[in-house]
Amino acid sequence: MRSVLQLLCVLTLLLVGCTSFAPDRSLLGRDRAAVIADMGPPSRERQLPGGSRLEYPRGPFGKSTYFVFLDASGKVTAWENVLKTENFDKIIAGMPVSEVEFLIGESKSAFGVGSQNHRVWNYPFNNSICRVFQVEVTPDGKVDSTGYGYAPECGNTW
Repeated sequence: MRSVLQLLCVLTLLLVGCTSFAPDRSLLGRDRAAVIADMGPPSRERQLPGGSRLEYPRGPFGKSTYFVFLDASGKVTAWENVLKTENFDKIIAGMPVSEVEFLIGESKSAFGVGSQNHRVWNYPFNNSICRVFQVEVTPDGKVDSTGYGYAPECGNTW
């Protein structure tokens, strides 16, 4: 009986932890401190015209990057998961990596390729065919190419 109760306590804690992993409608109108209390510290806070944005990349295993938008008084006005194809389509060769990060946040997974010291940034995202969006970055901080690869955890090799 005791082990069952311990298991239930652990599962409850895991579920409670998951509820704060992503924003929900209850954040609307709350202040910056409440967001950080619920979601933890952001990876970055950017100043925007009329307010700011808190960035929460959930990689390398999560499939979302949340941007939480605050007005000038520090209250939440909106939030969104920015890892989606309409944002990926805006990323083009020659673009500075700072613009990539402005559009879809920082990558939590990267690897080196080729003799030119390029890096490939991976962005897992929610999709039905187990793909990741990839951005190939040059050493001077520009996008060389973009594309889709298969997530290794899916076992696809094609």
